[in-house]
This record gives sequence, structure tokens and C-alpha cells, in this order.
Amino acid sequence: MTNNKTLINNYINSRTDNQAVNLDANLGQASVPAVNQYLQLATEQALDIVQICDEIGIEQSTLLDNSNHITGLKFQQLISTLIAQSSDELFGLHTAKYVQPGSYSVLGYILMNCENLGQAITKIQPFEKLVGDMGTTTFAQLGEQVKISWHCQFTDPKVKRHMVDNCLTSWLTFARYLVSQDSNPSELLLTRKQPTLSQQNEYQEVFKCPVHYGQQENAIIFDQALLTLPLNKGDQQLLSTLESHAQSLISNLDSESDFASQLSTAIALSLKTGCFHQQEIAKSFGISAKTMQRRLAAVELNFQTVLDETRLELAKKHLSDNLLNLNQISVELGFTEPRSFYRWFNKLTQKTPGEYRKSLKSGV
Repeated sequence: MTNNKTLINNYINSRTDNQAVNLDANLGQASVPAVNQYLQLATEQALDIVQICDEIGIEQSTLLDNSNHITGLKFQQLISTLIAQSSDELFGLHTAKYVQPGSYSVLGYILMNCENLGQAITKIQPFEKLVGDMGTTTFAQLGEQVKISWHCQFTDPKVKRHMVDNCLTSWLTFARYLVSQDSNPSELLLTRKQPTLSQQNEYQEVFKCPVHYGQQENAIIFDQALLTLPLNKGDQQLLSTLESHAQSLISNLDSESDFASQLSTAIALSLKTGCFHQQEIAKSFGISAKTMQRRLAAVELNFQTVLDETRLELAKKHLSDNLLNLNQISVELGFTEPRSFYRWFNKLTQKTPGEYRKSLKSGV
């Protein structure tokens, strides 16, 4: 346990020294350990992760510090690029082999120090924001069984599928590590369409339970009796310390995200009027552009990132609603001409607006 405590203390010290995180107005943020799960598999598959990260705008120095975060927008772009360049149709599923306590930031160490699996599960909802804002977890009692569901908030359908695979498989892999035995769920529910037979066999091999496709949610169902399984690495005194630290980190995250969220709202309301540039938005807050830059820099953001993310969320909403044509959407988003909108959207999503709208209809 001494080595475990040393690892925890090192993590806490590094996180306290660097409180700044990279927050995104709508898609939230993702911790570097969560990002590195995907990059480790990409490295194994000989993808050029340095070039990929450079094209997306993810600094290598950022990825060297586990206390850092990247924006949800960049994380979604990263996963989209990785699965596009990989020939692995189950890329997300296969990333789970790299899960470790640090993959969940301080939450992972909280889970390690719980008394049993049931106590560990109760810690997920309060502290999962430390890992990122990619989705939310819910629980439901089903008689003698328990259902744990994950709801991904990312907007790219293909990215969501791989993220769901990563999340559910990582949960199971980490739970088996915590209890030091191969505990199997009763059922796995997936919203994805039924895959090929070989892929079905892979899901079966990993989860070792019936897998149901085309469901209303993504969830793992397991016997309630598993909640009593003891964790052989638990330290209740250390757990209390970790929870206090985690609560402090969450308070900082909430505070840091307030300004970016308000800024995103102001931009969204100003796009169609054309008065959405940095000087104009800063004036609406009663501050100078330099002051706005400093406040955004404090959370490792810049005005262009918030503008792009706000526009992208609105663009995808309009494309999904199907009420406006592409030229009308361009006007709604404040672009001076449609082709500027097309180029910008393609740069961020690797799809044209028309291709994205068609993908929503086809469910790809």
C-alpha cells in the first residue's frame, strides 16, 4: 500500500500545482489519461499520432502531463481521425486493454480504495466529471439486478459508438482488476446496429454474457450480489483524503467553466447579427478584449475555440432539424458566404455539411 500512497500523493501534488484545465463551452473536456488510452492503441497500430495531434492542435507537451485536459471538441476530432485512419472497426473496444487507475484521474484511485464493488460504484456519479464531460452515468435497480448506463453527449454518431465501447469495456476491465477475479455481467445492451458475426464474437469474448444490439441505451446489467465483492486494495483513510481532494477539484472545474459557458451563450445570441467578434463580445461583458483573453487563458482557452465550438453545435443542430437549407444555415451562423461555412465545417468534422446531414439520415 506504501507504493500506492506514493503514487496518489504524486498525482495530487502535480494536479494542485497545475489547476488550469482546458474547458469547452458545450462538449466539455477530457482528461489527458482518458485521451492517452486512445493514443496508446493508435501507437500500437503504427498510426502517426504526432502528426494527427498536430493537425488537430493538441500539443505534445499537454499530453505529457496527466493533470491536463483537452477540449471535448478536440477529443471528438481526435477519435474521429484515429478511427478513420485505423482499419480497426472495434477501435474503441480495443482501447480498454490500456485502462489503469490513472485512466480515471483521481476517480480511479478513489475506486481502488473503496471497501467493496458496491461502494466503488456509488463514487462514479459524484466524481466522473474529473475524467471528463464526455457523458453521464446512471443506475437503476432491476429486482435482483443492477443496471449501469452511460449516456455519451458527443455528437458524431461514429465517434459515439467507439466511445461507448471504450467506456463500457473499460468499466468491466477495471472492475475485474479491482476484485481480482473474472466477474461477468448478466447482459450487455448496445444501441449500435448488430455488427458482423466476427465482431459479435469479439463482444462476446470480452463481456462473456448475452449481448443485445439496437437497444434504447448502452448499459451493463449485473447481479446485485456482485456489489458485495471486496476490493483487496482498499484503504478507507486514504479514501476520505482522496474524496476531499476530488471535491475541491470539481469545485474548481465548475468555477472555471462558468465564464466559458456565459461566453458561448453570448456568441450564440450574436451570430446572426454579425456582432460576434472578440471586441464586440468583450464589450457586452463590460470588459476589455485583453481582460477576456486573460480570463480565457486562465483555463487554457481562447476566443476562437469557444466561437468554433458554439458554431459547430448550432450547425449540427440545424443540420439535424432539417428545417433550413445549407445557405440559410450559413447565414444563421454569421458566415459572409456559404463556401466559407462549408470549408470551416469540413475542417472541424472532416465532412461537408451535406455529408453530415446525409450521415444523420443513414445512421452512419
